[in-house]
Amino acid sequence: MTQHAAALDALEQSLLTALAAPHLVQRATGTPEAIPAGGALVTIHKGACDQAEPLLSPLRYEIIWAAVITVDAGADVTGDAAVAAIAARLLADPTLGGAVDWAEMGMPETEVAAQPSLEGMGQQPPIFAVTLPVRLHYVADSPAG
Repeated sequence: MTQHAAALDALEQSLLTALAAPHLVQRATGTPEAIPAGGALVTIHKGACDQAEPLLSPLRYEIIWAAVITVDAGADVTGDAAVAAIAARLLADPTLGGAVDWAEMGMPETEVAAQPSLEGMGQQPPIFAVTLPVRLHYVADSPAG
């Protein structure tokens, strides 16, 4: 298992601790999931290596991995509550239990992800999406992370 895979696993475990039912935390699989009633669907996307700086003697690499968390909710206030719980969890344990040297959350971006059709069964509420960039800092034996 690569260091970035271990870091993403630790991030997932941290979010599972922070967000109880009715929220649903998952890794991005490409398969759409329904937003739980009264909760938020929190998806951790793999992201990409943002920076890999060599450290000498012995040769190791300081990696900054840019992961992305999306929070989809049927109500803006539900999404905000989930984002606040994620931020509080990352502040309380910025090393993700020792899996990384540092985890930091960037500024959230909110948008209306979907405006369901108003035809048919009547009005349905919009779906709000919040994107949270998370930078995971750690040292690895290879630039592949």
